[in-house]
Amino acid sequence: MSLVVNFCLDWNKRRGLHKNLLLEPQQKSGCRVAARIHNNYVLPLTNVYAYITVEHDPSDILHPPNGYTTYIKPGDHKFEEDRICWSMAGNPPHVDIYAGEKQPLDVVEIDPSGNWIQIPSESGCGTGGGTSRVFLKMKKYDAKIKIVSKETKAKEFELQIDPFDKTMPLSPRRIR
Repeated sequence: MSLVVNFCLDWNKRRGLHKNLLLEPQQKSGCRVAARIHNNYVLPLTNVYAYITVEHDPSDILHPPNGYTTYIKPGDHKFEEDRICWSMAGNPPHVDIYAGEKQPLDVVEIDPSGNWIQIPSESGCGTGGGTSRVFLKMKKYDAKIKIVSKETKAKEFELQIDPFDKTMPLSPRRIR
């Protein structure tokens, strides 16, 4: 009997954490576009990782501008389910998100000259010793951010990245 009770309690906890995990796009700040990942449940999430997939053609991948480095260059593998960084000192690969807490996630940087979109990696952006994930052409993209933690199954948020929107370049499409 206790096995059944424990299973049901654990299932209910995981369901509640999954259902109450939210992604809140933020207004553009300078060149950066971020989202806040909100744990709107009463229990904490630990070891939370974030992955991004951007629907793109191979020809959308650009060589990094002078002074930048990237993991993905033209001709490399397709850019999907690659890790992105949390907007915190040291760009940790994972964070804990306590009950009611919101953690910032760097999603994209838009070149002020209109030449590229930069996706940061877990090591940050491509300047100052960091290495960006990829540089893409300036155009609208459909994207998915997957949030993974120890306590619940992964949750995907479908988004649109619109670099031409001066205020809110990141907008939600659908949640799975």
